[in-house]
Amino acid sequence: MIDYHLHTARCGHAQGNPAEYLAVAVEKGLSEIGFADHFPLELLGFTPQEPVSMPAAELDDYIHEIKQLQKQADIAVKLAVEVDYLPGKESLTKQVLSAYDFDYIIGSVHFLADWDFTHPAHQKRYDQVDIDELYVQYFTLIQQLATSGLFDIVGHLDVIKKFSYFPRRDWSFLVDETCRVLKKADICVEVNTSGWRAPVKEVYPGVFFLSKCKEMKIPLTLGSDAHRPQEVASGLQWAKLFLHKLGINEVATFSARRRTMRPL
Repeated sequence: MIDYHLHTARCGHAQGNPAEYLAVAVEKGLSEIGFADHFPLELLGFTPQEPVSMPAAELDDYIHEIKQLQKQADIAVKLAVEVDYLPGKESLTKQVLSAYDFDYIIGSVHFLADWDFTHPAHQKRYDQVDIDELYVQYFTLIQQLATSGLFDIVGHLDVIKKFSYFPRRDWSFLVDETCRVLKKADICVEVNTSGWRAPVKEVYPGVFFLSKCKEMKIPLTLGSDAHRPQEVASGLQWAKLFLHKLGINEVATFSARRRTMRPL
């Protein structure tokens, strides 16, 4: 089992240091983990309302800390980041990321303009928008993320459902359209178990998306999106059973931005 989505206290809204996360991973019998803390938004020219990413001044220390941990760990430890896809910032994002030798980069969408729609403090804004149009806007950004070529993995693909707001109309066309784009872009999709810990109580992405991914042979990987050491590996056994029931029996691992499939 692998867990490719671990955060640290450096991002400002998580707890614990990498060594604590590693200790839990070893205790739970994981074979491989990946730290993918939130890449500094300030380096991408964006200032959110709340501190939700690592300060730029801590990035080098984060990288050094993970690399030191790699030398000491008894299991494989990968160095990665979770990077916000910001439309119009593709060239800057590419330039900034090119300076680092990450094992993989998770691309995520957390913002629609200045709205951090995943933040509990801004949940009420869902009541003020057209949910059907919101889903179109969100998945349009996911498709742009995939085609940008900047990322190896799409993080929490359908996190727009986090607070259980769903379209009133059929949105299966968005699933189909998005999966076609993901397949053409040859990007990996993360099975993110934090959805089971969120108000929606549903894995990211849901069964319809995962079935499409299987049908179209879109590669998948696993991540708990742990923001506390005790959340390491949370839900991974459920995810494994869930995927096996769908006939999915392998997951992607990464090293130096290169993908390898391994049995699940």
